Amino acid sequence: MGYVDALSRDSRRVLLAQVLLTLLIAGGFGFARGLPAALAALYGGAITISITGWLARRVRQAGQVPSPGAGLVVIYSSAVVRYAAVIVLVGTGIGLLKLSPLPLLSAFAVTQFGFLASWRAPRGVAGPGR
Repeated sequence: MGYVDALSRDSRRVLLAQVLLTLLIAGGFGFARGLPAALAALYGGAITISITGWLARRVRQAGQVPSPGAGLVVIYSSAVVRYAAVIVLVGTGIGLLKLSPLPLLSAFAVTQFGFLASWRAPRGVAGPGR
């Protein structure tokens, strides 16, 4: 399995974890506070999922450019665009769409932990329980 295949597998794993976390948080807020809070949580999770998809796409593109310097430009420019997108999307959700800030920001923050789905110890490293 090549690097691109491993990257795609890890990206899918992270996105799946983020989708599951989003649905879990939205369900919890929906149960506790009703449909408007659940929709706000879905929106917050969707922000994280969309920027994660953007990140995966740009990292894959950076690996395909001819020089390492050009790859860094792709990754750094992507980071700036992602931060700007988060600010605009969160602002739109809270300001324009009048979504509840607590569920929106909670789902956004918790779904970031979906990145832990791609974390694992390197092969051959012994640790507790291995």
